[in-house]
Amino acid sequence: MSAGRRIRVEPSSGALGAEVSGVDLAKLDDAAFAEIRDAWLEHQVLFFRDQQLSPADQAAFAERFGELEAYPFLEPLDGHPYVIPIVKEKDTRMNFGGGWHSDMSYQERPVKATLLYAIEVPPRGGDTLFANMAAAYEALSDGMKELLDGLRAVFTAAKVHGAAGFYQNADHPMDKRKNAAREEARYLHPVVRTHPDTGRKALFLDLPHVERIEKMRVHESEPLMNFLAQHATQPQFTTRFTWKAGSLAVWDNRCVQHYALNDYPGERREMNRVTVAGDVPV
Repeated sequence: MSAGRRIRVEPSSGALGAEVSGVDLAKLDDAAFAEIRDAWLEHQVLFFRDQQLSPADQAAFAERFGELEAYPFLEPLDGHPYVIPIVKEKDTRMNFGGGWHSDMSYQERPVKATLLYAIEVPPRGGDTLFANMAAAYEALSDGMKELLDGLRAVFTAAKVHGAAGFYQNADHPMDKRKNAAREEARYLHPVVRTHPDTGRKALFLDLPHVERIEKMRVHESEPLMNFLAQHATQPQFTTRFTWKAGSLAVWDNRCVQHYALNDYPGERREMNRVTVAGDVPV
């Protein structure tokens, strides 16, 4: 650790991410958080081990990144309106968050940060993959960048949470909220967004939450959408995190996608999630 530094930052293998040590997130001062925020903007996702966080502690740490935002489709913990329990029981087949996506990108103001804390994890499996959408954009050809410049996509929760959405028949036992207006709302966001803090451009398009490209039909949009999704999640743009109880990850949805692996049949996994409000993508 460098002189004057409050935290240790060890970059992960892969295209993004770093593990942070030397800090108790339940007893955090402003100087240490300033270093954490700088590391977060640089590495896009940070991993913390051996943390003892109550729901209130997790929410308090999340609030340092900005205003908290409630998740519209699942019930929060009693007494903690911004803390969402993410639970997969031993006999549950489907997990929550399987498939590459950016959290709540279907909103007018997609969330900025997600903080996920592990309470109980399987002895093996249940890792989360993360992809660097800025590096993926930068690796595109100049011609593809020109094609994407100015394109917007139609984002909606309907594909996942709507009346005919993927989760309607999900067997996960989490308490669901019905919110028809939020389920069917649609917003236009740029396919390439500029990060408001770093100025770096990143792909912003995830298949679970995008219906089509603006001014195109669904079947016309699919080849381009599928290409970008496959391109952005190639191994050279990713990293992988193995959870342990007491681990916390915080990632930047403005330039990161993630994928919760569902490879632990017959095992239980319990996490708490908090999200931080963002802004309108540009």
